[in-house]
Amino acid sequence: MVTDGLNPFALLGFLGAVLGGGALAVAYVVARVAGRTPLAKGVLLVGGVGAGAYVLLFAIASVTSHNRVLAPGEEKHICELDCHLAYSVMGAKTEPNPSGGTRYIVTVKVRFDEETISPRRPKDAPLSPNSRYVALLDSAGNYYPGSTDSLKRRLIPGESYTTDIAFDLPAAMTNVQLVLRSADFETRFVIAHENGFGHGKITFGLRTPG
Repeated sequence: MVTDGLNPFALLGFLGAVLGGGALAVAYVVARVAGRTPLAKGVLLVGGVGAGAYVLLFAIASVTSHNRVLAPGEEKHICELDCHLAYSVMGAKTEPNPSGGTRYIVTVKVRFDEETISPRRPKDAPLSPNSRYVALLDSAGNYYPGSTDSLKRRLIPGESYTTDIAFDLPAAMTNVQLVLRSADFETRFVIAHENGFGHGKITFGLRTPG
């Protein structure tokens, strides 16, 4: 299974860092107010070691990662703790844009992977996806965003649908890739998540006529 990197351990690590950092900040303020300088210094030391360890793990995960381009039909699971929703590109076509340039229309399949749910989860319980970011990426590194409105549909286990997403580019281009990922801001700070700073990205390769 190809995922965006979010998993329970990474999420717990992020939440632990946030809550632990908050608790240490409060302890430091209390120690300073109470005039307990040695305790305040100890709190700073613990906080510094913890922050350093998190940054080190984050950097290692980013440096050792690599970009990956998925072939048409190959799925990518975007995780919201559980990796229920799978996305794949079913096709792409181009047409002239009335205002100039080229319009790319990409057909995306969204599937609720029933193999990822617990046996205790009701089969008719719907899932609403979190926010998404979608764009086309050209060979020069330019991004051309598209609308995510059609990706907000609720799904139940085993259900799927396809949707066309349009992108307007200044000209017809080769080696264009689809970027489809989580748009949740906090994922930028989660260890091993593709949205993390310097981490490799997972994109979809496109095949267009001509």
